[in-house]
Amino acid sequence: MNNLFNFEYKELGLTNIDGTPSNFRQVFGNNGVNMVCPKGSYHIVKTADVSALGQAFIDKGYNVDTFEHRNGESIGLNISFGKHPSAVGECQYNLIIRIPNNGGGKGYLSIKQLRLICTNGMMSNKTLHKDNYIKIPHTIDYKSSLKMMEHSVNGFMSLLEQVKDSDEMLNGQTLETHEALYNLNKWFFEQEIPVSQKKDLTLDMFREQLVTAPSTLKFIERYNELKVAFNKELAYNTELGLKLSMYTVYASVTNYLSRRIEKSGSTASNEIKFERASKKLEFFETAS
Repeated sequence: MNNLFNFEYKELGLTNIDGTPSNFRQVFGNNGVNMVCPKGSYHIVKTADVSALGQAFIDKGYNVDTFEHRNGESIGLNISFGKHPSAVGECQYNLIIRIPNNGGGKGYLSIKQLRLICTNGMMSNKTLHKDNYIKIPHTIDYKSSLKMMEHSVNGFMSLLEQVKDSDEMLNGQTLETHEALYNLNKWFFEQEIPVSQKKDLTLDMFREQLVTAPSTLKFIERYNELKVAFNKELAYNTELGLKLSMYTVYASVTNYLSRRIEKSGSTASNEIKFERASKKLEFFETAS
């Protein structure tokens, strides 16, 4: 079977200074880059095994792409589950399976949702039911976790339904305009303003300056981008017949983050960049 990735990891045992075997080894990733020196108990998840998982989804009729980050420090699969209707408009859903192999944590799955009306999409790394959150440990039996994923298409469809349920809960929380703007400003204050620029600035002070002296705020250009996204979502609400709600705020944020990712100079894969940005969506977990 052909490997969907274009490389396989190579390992070289390391010795102690007296020449005896140590409990560590070197791991080389794509292009022969020295990637990590883990302990013997840390098992690298081979690209061939992840490729076999991808091929299993291909055989089931799904479109599958691979991705890697930093010469194999992370590898993964991007599996398209196609378009599905939802209460907030038709969406495209992709299952992302990401596995770090740089000595870090476990591999996991996440859902990327692309709302077709505005072509913005964000990744959710958490589900409403954490027992459905399959992880891939770096232990000798990691292949059994990959097999669980291979045989759990129905479970993945359940995760898609959980994402839809979360959207519907946010959409059901209708807001007045001032309430929506308060939540939008609170998100920006907590997630986008660097601590070094906040200093003694409080949320109330930030909100006041937005009205009285917006040009004095160093980050006002970024905030204006968020407001542009918010105004677009208001127009989409009109087009789709949706009310102003917490989902409008959420969609504004994902729209804004998607545009920020598009302008990013990072060389990381889109899957990695979306994963980083998705951490800023935890603000809405308490809201839903």
